[in-house]
Amino acid sequence: MRNSELAQVLRAANPWWSRRRRASWVLDDADLATRARHEWQPATQAARSLLADLAAGPRPGTVTVVAGPRGVGKTTAVKDVVAHLVADPRTDPRRVVLVPVQRTEPDGTVAQWEPADLSTTVRTPTRTGAPACDDPRVLVLDEVGTVAGWPQVAAHAFHRGDQVVVTTSVLDPADLAALEQEVPAATVRRLHPASMSEVLLAQPGGGTQDVRSAYLRHGGLPRALAEHRDLGDVGDELVRWLAAGLHHDVCRGEGGCPTELLLAALCATTDRFVEPQQLARALRLSTAEVARLLARLEQAHLLDPRRGLVDPLLHRLPSLLAPDRYAAPSAQHIATFSH
Repeated sequence: MRNSELAQVLRAANPWWSRRRRASWVLDDADLATRARHEWQPATQAARSLLADLAAGPRPGTVTVVAGPRGVGKTTAVKDVVAHLVADPRTDPRRVVLVPVQRTEPDGTVAQWEPADLSTTVRTPTRTGAPACDDPRVLVLDEVGTVAGWPQVAAHAFHRGDQVVVTTSVLDPADLAALEQEVPAATVRRLHPASMSEVLLAQPGGGTQDVRSAYLRHGGLPRALAEHRDLGDVGDELVRWLAAGLHHDVCRGEGGCPTELLLAALCATTDRFVEPQQLARALRLSTAEVARLLARLEQAHLLDPRRGLVDPLLHRLPSLLAPDRYAAPSAQHIATFSH
């Protein structure tokens, strides 16, 4: 993108730079509004507790990676941090720069910035629309894990004295190693879907069997829990959004890689362990291609090769996306092969 285009995106993503919007932006922010419609309060509290020190004030010269699967609430959690920072009269709101590395297109697909765009924005922020300021910046790089070279970009900002907060659904071990080589004190904080025991604790009046049955349908993602409570099941919008994000994380824009087929094949071929050879036959891919997809599933926090998919909703996703092609797996299967 040209610098003028990057500036337009940044201005839209950082309304607190405007004096008129500094206090009101939280009222119409899309992510915060979505959470307000269907909020699972224990997840909100857990995320705020995890990032409480970041919300207390700028921490120049630090790098924090917030990792976790799609839909677990990373973007909303860092926007809570931003809301606290820009509301504090001691913090110049112009210091806080949220970089929306990914965006959902009108057709539902996920697009992301090119490495050069990310580098330009972080290395020369005023050229891409960020207002000038005297203090070190707070840079929030949202959903950056599939952009090549992001650890080096984050390290550059760290060495300049900025505070860097990274969110990612994909955490490649090689990227983490590259970051830690440049910034040994970088910390990784992880958000997880709720387990069934956590859901039971949050619903002390519910019967154990009823909670278990519901959990095996909706899983532990915050919005899925809230939509099941409010609507009786997970909504179509969440299913489509989740599928588009998972496709981007696992397939990286490659053709011939429908997410629902991959998940359905995993369910159909998994026995005690995930067997790459059986999965390769089901998908008509080579074992090397399957091994790469399995590695990406792990990096996207979706799969434990020894224990299965990390969240029950992933088992149902193919049948929710294409009920005419995929039958929903049994509750027993989901219970057996969920992490």
